Amino acid sequence: MNTNHPPLTAAFLRHQAELRQYLLRQVNCPDTAADLLQDTFIRIARLETGDGISNPRAFLYRVAGNLALDHARMTARRGQWDGGDIDEDWACPRPQPDAILAGRQAWRSFLNGLAQLPLPQRQLLLACRVDGKTCREAAAEERITAKQVERIVRKQLGFLRAQGEHVCGNR
Repeated sequence: MNTNHPPLTAAFLRHQAELRQYLLRQVNCPDTAADLLQDTFIRIARLETGDGISNPRAFLYRVAGNLALDHARMTARRGQWDGGDIDEDWACPRPQPDAILAGRQAWRSFLNGLAQLPLPQRQLLLACRVDGKTCREAAAEERITAKQVERIVRKQLGFLRAQGEHVCGNR
């Protein structure tokens, strides 16, 4: 083994393990830390001799720290440019195909159940739940009491709900 290394290279070889740990703490990724350690060596190897450096270990930490900082800045910029890393739990804002199918089935079930209701009960239900009329207003039009309208609407909604649970399997 050749021991006639320039001072910075010799310092790098002596402190390589602790530099790797330092970089790992900085970037929290073993592969990135190894890449930055290699970049540190390349940077110091480009220097002529490094004889003017009074504390080679501190210089190595400075070079490695600056590379880690550059890496962090580059990662942050990349996140701003392309939106960052993809989150696997990121929900699609559109409904999924199974939800669309279930909704269509429920709608068909509702329409079928609505068609099965006798006409007067259907009209009362639609007046109170779709047209926005109060039970009192619907009762006045049909010449029955508001309590009767409430009872009819509640009964018909229960029927429609049972129809939907039967068709969709939501028992």
